[in-house]
Amino acid sequence: MKEFLLLIRSEEAPKAHLSPEQLQQHIEKVGSFIKRLTEEGRMKSAQPLEMEGRMLSYKDGKIVDGPYNETKEIISGYYHLLAKDLDEAIAITKKDPRFQEGIWRVEVRPIKKVEGIN
Repeated sequence: MKEFLLLIRSEEAPKAHLSPEQLQQHIEKVGSFIKRLTEEGRMKSAQPLEMEGRMLSYKDGKIVDGPYNETKEIISGYYHLLAKDLDEAIAITKKDPRFQEGIWRVEVRPIKKVEGIN
């Protein structure tokens, strides 16, 4: 099995507009999806990310704090997934119930294995 990092992208705080009932439904649907994949041995980890953070970059011989994202889209969480190949990882990702809400994007990236790292 290959490893994949799924970067969950959203516009600012996508759950902020949900009622308490809708938020609970969202948590239950996504939680069930993650639990099923974990039980199948496909999900290594999954976590939401805090909305705050910083972008560090290297410029003119030093590390600078910024520039900041100009768009409202942020990475709001991730999945660390196991699949036989990219096609299977994409097929699994398409089953994420977030897509039913229509406000999410997920970037599916194979994790490259490099000898001597980890």
